[in-house]
Amino acid sequence: MQGIVYDATKIKVCQAFYEICDYAELSREWADALWKDILSRKQIYEELIYYIEHHTFMDQLKVCGYTLCDLYVWQMNRYNLIKDTGKNSRTCNKEKMAMQAFRTMADLMANPEEGQRKLDYGQGMDKL
Repeated sequence: MQGIVYDATKIKVCQAFYEICDYAELSREWADALWKDILSRKQIYEELIYYIEHHTFMDQLKVCGYTLCDLYVWQMNRYNLIKDTGKNSRTCNKEKMAMQAFRTMADLMANPEEGQRKLDYGQGMDKL
């Protein structure tokens, strides 16, 4: 079998992604949907690889003026509002916030107008 090159990169990325989602206590269905969207968007996939390797965002991808770091902060603010704490506590699952930032970026890429409206409008108590 000369000439066959096997690249297991996507398999390793997939395993690491699902480990993060399991740790974040995200459902398998939720993770499957996000994984599918990540695979169909090369820039998000590259951001995910960087996140897995460095546990921080590369922040090269910008959609409607938002980077993954911006979306992570937005998720944190949303969490703080829901929990009514004013700040994220030790109980806040940062991995979950990061994966939700990836979900928001994928949604923003799929529907920029709707996504930007949601992000720019803000989160009032009646939006929960």
